[in-house]
Amino acid sequence: MTQEQFAIAVGVVATLVTFVQVVPQVVRLVRIGRTEGTSPAWAAVGMVINIGWLAYVIAEEFWITIPAVGAAVISFGVVLLLLYRNGAKVRAGVLYGLVVSVGCVALQLVAGWTVLGTVLGLSNGLYLGPPVVAAWRSHAPVGISPLTWVLTGGEGILWGFYGVLVAAGPIMVYGSTAFLLSALILLRLWITRHQIRSVLAEPS
Repeated sequence: MTQEQFAIAVGVVATLVTFVQVVPQVVRLVRIGRTEGTSPAWAAVGMVINIGWLAYVIAEEFWITIPAVGAAVISFGVVLLLLYRNGAKVRAGVLYGLVVSVGCVALQLVAGWTVLGTVLGLSNGLYLGPPVVAAWRSHAPVGISPLTWVLTGGEGILWGFYGVLVAAGPIMVYGSTAFLLSALILLRLWITRHQIRSVLAEPS
């Protein structure tokens, strides 16, 4: 197997993970209807950032990544809708997303696709940072799906490796930051596991 074939295989696996990455969070919001510890800004900016990634991968012809990024756009949109329906305050997150979208468009027009891609990789903190803050501020972050963040961390490893194989710096940066920020959320869920169990055991 050549390096190019291996890169395609890694990209396919990463794409499959990305397709299902946010599904557990959607299921949790539907099943328990609780939003504690979740972040509307994560959903809103995640949707915007992935729209930016979609434009970048099309422009740079990283065709293998297009289905995954498209699925991510839709998934984040569904999460944002569910947060709104379950009573979360989403206005600030939506405004934050609009600001980021304007910034992405302006950056591409001024600096081009390569710079936009690099900034998108570094900007993981813009949408993965808010859920980290929300999780650590919540006494019992029952609204967070652990499996979503396990998948996000695994996705980060896979896309980071794919970026190494195809020598795409922005994708490498994306992968490494996704893994690190996911690890912080999973750490918080582990620390608060007893509080989460106690809240979920309470009669509704």
